[in-house]
Amino acid sequence: MEQIIKLIVLGLCMGGIYALVAVGYVVVYKSTKVFNFAQAAMITVGAYALYQALIVWSLPIWAAVLFTLAVGVALGLLVERLLMRPLIGQPILAPIVVTLGLMLLLRGVILMIFGGQVYGYGEHFLPLGAWHVGFVTLPMIQVYAFIISMVAIFALIQFYNRTRMGLAMRVTHEDHVVAQNLGINVKRVFQYSWVIACVLGVISGMLLGNIQGCCVELDVTGLMAIAAILFGGLESIGGAIVGGLTLGVLQMLTIGYLAPLMPGEPIMMVPFAFMLLILIFKPYGLFGLVRIERL
Repeated sequence: MEQIIKLIVLGLCMGGIYALVAVGYVVVYKSTKVFNFAQAAMITVGAYALYQALIVWSLPIWAAVLFTLAVGVALGLLVERLLMRPLIGQPILAPIVVTLGLMLLLRGVILMIFGGQVYGYGEHFLPLGAWHVGFVTLPMIQVYAFIISMVAIFALIQFYNRTRMGLAMRVTHEDHVVAQNLGINVKRVFQYSWVIACVLGVISGMLLGNIQGCCVELDVTGLMAIAAILFGGLESIGGAIVGGLTLGVLQMLTIGYLAPLMPGEPIMMVPFAFMLLILIFKPYGLFGLVRIERL
């Protein structure tokens, strides 16, 4: 029982980051109906941007974090204005392929600048100690990452519920035509959506870079978060949170109990197999919207 509790707690901590990444996917998809594969690359960008500012330039932690967030905002603005806006009205496959190409482009640029080495923040960002609560040992770095992830998601929900632009985004999520008829600038909503998604991505990157180290393989974590979205529902922020936490717990239980029986990379596919089983019975995810088209 003690082992199960330890794995569940650690899984929830990691699942918080998965939830943050998954919410970034949902924000763009709800607004534009584009599945943004480039969200995975934003994680890598965030990790290396913080490393550059915090370690290479030796900026104070607050300045390094602000620089990283600014990189996320700039990337969101550039991607929406230069790549996505010209594709409005085009077949839906076109922008999806563009996001996939952008993910590979960003990975290549990072490799050219930083090489394939793994870099770390040491104790310059989040503390590396541990708390002992009964028989459970909680790494500070993961607990703080979970708290930061949940605070970021809570701030996004408050933005949706309490600001004028947030309300405009909620209307646009439901129907673009209705939003335009109400005088809402839909293109600006798209812009905000991309900026928010990129900012969430770089925050995830800062947290993962501190836990796993800065490396180009961090975008794999972003791709793994797709399972959380499919599980929770493509258009549900609450579903993304539940899916992310579930994915984190499943991974830790898999590593704790099945890794000795199935060593190697195939063990990482077990959570995805579970998600596929869920999708067989719930194709739209647990909280996804079922759309019925009448002819």
